[in-house]
Amino acid sequence: MPDLSYSDDALNVRNAFFGAKTIIYVEGDDDVLFWHEVFSQVADEHFEVEPVGGAPTLDDYIRKISSGQLIAIAARDADFLRILGTCSQDPRIVYTRGYSVENSLYVTESVTKLARAWCKTSDISASVCQSWIEEFAKCIAPLVHLDVANTISASGLATIGDNCSRFMTSLNSAALCPQKIDEAVSGIISKIPGSAISSANAEVGDTTENILVYLRGHFLASAIHRFIVKQAKLLGRKVSISAESLYAASIALFSASLMGSHPHSTHYLETAKTAWQAV
Repeated sequence: MPDLSYSDDALNVRNAFFGAKTIIYVEGDDDVLFWHEVFSQVADEHFEVEPVGGAPTLDDYIRKISSGQLIAIAARDADFLRILGTCSQDPRIVYTRGYSVENSLYVTESVTKLARAWCKTSDISASVCQSWIEEFAKCIAPLVHLDVANTISASGLATIGDNCSRFMTSLNSAALCPQKIDEAVSGIISKIPGSAISSANAEVGDTTENILVYLRGHFLASAIHRFIVKQAKLLGRKVSISAESLYAASIALFSASLMGSHPHSTHYLETAKTAWQAV
């Protein structure tokens, strides 16, 4: 992990040390493979991807890149920065299409293939996966709106979190519980300014795509994990899936679909190509 306390000159020669055209700085270890796959599609020279230890540190790198002190690329989770209007306009700064990398790793096509692979059957249809995703998005939408409103208003409330467990119908369920979500909404909504809620509702909307774009990525990943395990159980199978293995499998599927069918491919290929050409 590079240290920002290095001099700017030292940081600017790191690419030469690696024999690379440039270094692409990312938040953490989980982001390295994702962004490596993206830039591999547009790069015509060697590059390195390095994690810096989190978004705050990466934001320091972004400021240095934008000011001209550092010649490099930064790839960051978008979080809610687009809604806040605080994304960097520097072409060498690229962002995820959704809240984080997970929002691009888990789309209908990949979820279908992941479920089939772990369940060892082709009988799980894309329509089954799409129906579950649509119902999931519909149920969680009120909390996504409040999560965004909480950020807009800087209210500092606990809203969704990074794990879906507390909102499911039971310990091992893959279905959200509307009552639990309603209770959570009731405990939050009065603490957030109405203007922020209206802005969030307008920005996010209520389509499945938009809800899943703005849903926190780790929350989404935890729900996908449950869905796959549930599908296996319905088929009489018992599967054990670690977070690491699910991530590795989803990265492979993301890479395979990036040049073709992935719904976010245009975003990644165009922004990565622009960044590559700018360094």
